[in-house]
Amino acid sequence: MLDPRHPFFPTFARLMAEAAARAPTYDLGTSGRFTKEMGLVRHLFDETQYKAGGYRPDSDAGPDGCDFQCDLQAMTGIADGEAGSVVSLSVLEHVVDPNRAVREIARILRPGGVAIVSVPFMYNYHGKSNRKTNPLYRRGADWDVDSSHGGYGDFWRMTHEGLALMFAQAGFARVDVLPIEGPLLAFLQVSGLYHRLCRLPGMAGLLARLDRGGLGRLTTMHFVRAEK
Repeated sequence: MLDPRHPFFPTFARLMAEAAARAPTYDLGTSGRFTKEMGLVRHLFDETQYKAGGYRPDSDAGPDGCDFQCDLQAMTGIADGEAGSVVSLSVLEHVVDPNRAVREIARILRPGGVAIVSVPFMYNYHGKSNRKTNPLYRRGADWDVDSSHGGYGDFWRMTHEGLALMFAQAGFARVDVLPIEGPLLAFLQVSGLYHRLCRLPGMAGLLARLDRGGLGRLTTMHFVRAEK
């Protein structure tokens, strides 16, 4: 999860401000309203124009829960061109068919709408399926995939080239892919050392100056800004 000390956070806030300016905003694949990084930029959004959708969301979450149930791969309850912007953070890696999901995002966006999507690249497994056995299956056997927030798997990692191709093939007019960090920060993030080091005064800024992200280099995550 990004925090305000992370060198990518100003870019993240700018992307979220752009999404907020193109209402209504659909936050898709989330577990509730303004969860995780979205809580840090909540002030940017008109909450009456923000809609949170998740797959089999917790029905007991109260006012901070999802506004509606949706399957990112088949959003039958959302009309073509209904959304001004779409936000989907760390979701596509948990979707069985991410290409289909991206086509659905393109479908529900109006012309000129924008999608802000993040997908991990070099990052630890973080599914909740608790599948302890070999995931290979026998031909003809049932393959149970639970995409709910209580039991989702973790299926995919994507490069900048793969993401650009996926969104372009879905019909987006412009696709920009942004790495959130370079090799040093990526190593520190995956090893769990980053947040420990950032407890030291000035260390977050120093690390940001030492390590510059770039496409085709090691990073934990890419952000996609795709305009329809």
